[in-house]
Amino acid sequence: MAADETVGTSVLGRPIEAIVFRPPSYARPRPPAILFGALHGDEPATALQAQRLIEELLDRPPGRETWIIPAVNIDGLLAGTKNNARDVDLNRNFAAANWTAAHKGGSFPGAIPESEPETQALSALIARVGAERLVALHATFKVMNWDGRGRALAEEMARLAGYPASGDIGYPTPGSFGSKYGLDQGLEVVTVEVPYLEVDEQAWLDTRTALRWAVDLPS
Repeated sequence: MAADETVGTSVLGRPIEAIVFRPPSYARPRPPAILFGALHGDEPATALQAQRLIEELLDRPPGRETWIIPAVNIDGLLAGTKNNARDVDLNRNFAAANWTAAHKGGSFPGAIPESEPETQALSALIARVGAERLVALHATFKVMNWDGRGRALAEEMARLAGYPASGDIGYPTPGSFGSKYGLDQGLEVVTVEVPYLEVDEQAWLDTRTALRWAVDLPS
């Protein structure tokens, strides 16, 4: 069973839409999963991946409660900008222990942690549903990156996609989603990095089996 839900609104008042899939009654209980794309608005390939997964799950529902948000940063996605409509990099705006106001280039983290409605909406959803498996879709590396207890999941997803797996993205990520939910809270966090910025079906073809695995099988 699938249902639409608005989980928040953007800076410009646009709805942040999610699809929730409920597992069949006979499925073994597992903690919910949340998968999301377009935290950075200039990575539309990630919104495509999320949308394609939704389409597939409509025909064959997942084995656990699964929430999919195709575009967290809906304003940025429509404008073609990495940051949100207040020019905040949402992946530096989470209330992680390592959040800092210091920044370089275009990674402005906001005035305070979770100052942005998009960040607030995603954080509130995770808290409300008790999700423990969190999959973030990003570009433009080619890697399954893990935080917290996500290593085993990342390594299996990497095997299925033919990607490498790594616990180190190669640079500091203060205030990131993975910092808050992986490093601080010890949840199962995997960041799927595809080497495609634009809308490209190959991003979905690369990761289809891995994403299905993430919402179906291991506990």
